[in-house]
Amino acid sequence: MGTTRSDFVSAELRRAPEDPMPLHGRRMTTRAVLRMGGLAGALTALLAGSGCEVEPTRPVSADSVRVAWSTPLDGRTEVITPRFHSVAADGQRLYVLWRGVVAYDLDSGAQLWRAAGGSAADNVVVRDGRVFTSAAVARALDGATGAELWSFTPDSSADATSAVDELSFYIASESRRLYALDVATGQPRWSTEVLPTGPYKGAIPVGIVAHGDTLYVSLVEDTSPTGHLKRGWIVAVDRNDGKILWRYVNERQGEPHDAGRHAVAGRMLLVNDLNGGAFFGVDRFTGKEVWRHIGRADLLGAWDVFQVADGVAYLASGDTYAYAFDPETGKIHWKHDLRASANSSAVCGNYVFAAAGSLHMLNRSTGKQEAALFLDEWGYVQSNDFVVSRLLSHGGRVYFVGNNAVYAVECSR
Repeated sequence: MGTTRSDFVSAELRRAPEDPMPLHGRRMTTRAVLRMGGLAGALTALLAGSGCEVEPTRPVSADSVRVAWSTPLDGRTEVITPRFHSVAADGQRLYVLWRGVVAYDLDSGAQLWRAAGGSAADNVVVRDGRVFTSAAVARALDGATGAELWSFTPDSSADATSAVDELSFYIASESRRLYALDVATGQPRWSTEVLPTGPYKGAIPVGIVAHGDTLYVSLVEDTSPTGHLKRGWIVAVDRNDGKILWRYVNERQGEPHDAGRHAVAGRMLLVNDLNGGAFFGVDRFTGKEVWRHIGRADLLGAWDVFQVADGVAYLASGDTYAYAFDPETGKIHWKHDLRASANSSAVCGNYVFAAAGSLHMLNRSTGKQEAALFLDEWGYVQSNDFVVSRLLSHGGRVYFVGNNAVYAVECSR
């Protein structure tokens, strides 16, 4: 079951307050999807058992992924609405967004500290012993204690996926402005308008990738008064001074398109198009599109970022497939039918993990599913436990937040 994109941006999500999960087939605006972190695909995945039939000849590996540890979420009393927050890790701790920022011991899963506030943040990154989050306020915390080191208030909310290097914490605000904040003080080293104001107000930053001396910023801009039509932008920015190097626009006449979370693979910048049901490669030195893969016309594309390892790119998509492909040409090596819309992936050892409500463990070489988590014996997603965050590969394990607990799973059978 895939998340449909016919008239995807024509109606706001409507659901009863007591029902945290919209019915399969409901559609929401791109702004709603961006705000809620790819919710549409995740909720479709969770409802895979309500109408998707398991292929009788296909083996099902229910709850066969090895769990290293799981730590119950502190104070959870309700079903969590998936927002697909980032999770981050350094050599000692895992950092999770759950009613603030929570740190866990990587080895044992023991909760180490909680820093209140910042609950609206969707992203967390870590570097050199500091933990950074951003939303209405950008913050730096001490990784060992959770103590706040500094805070900065941008001109508007900056809840796009952020980036950090040895000099700056990079955030993008809804005013179309990119900030480079000094990692030690939080004061702007520079800021720049990455996209001029258009005829319509909406322009939502989606993500930032730092590579070498360049930052790649993705935004989704309204191109109609109602917000029904969109176009996606990738803007390349010099990370030293904020100078604009080039802009790429993803636009088709009369259709809504995005430029979503992205990744660097050699010369290519890999970009997903949620509304357009596609993913494509852009030459990151020239800003020119090189190739494009278009999925089914009635299904959404990918929400989360690509994973690149050993010259191969991997993607878990809303069109119900996990892909392995050549990042230079877009040639598909294999694709695996997850039978539900997927929202995140991670490469670890010889495996690719894909989150589609349940967790799927796929052989990197063949795409064959070898294990799973949160599936019952019939192959349906369990009703009370499922993945609600992005996946993070770190040190031979994959980490994520489930509906009931924070998990570390092994990357071997």
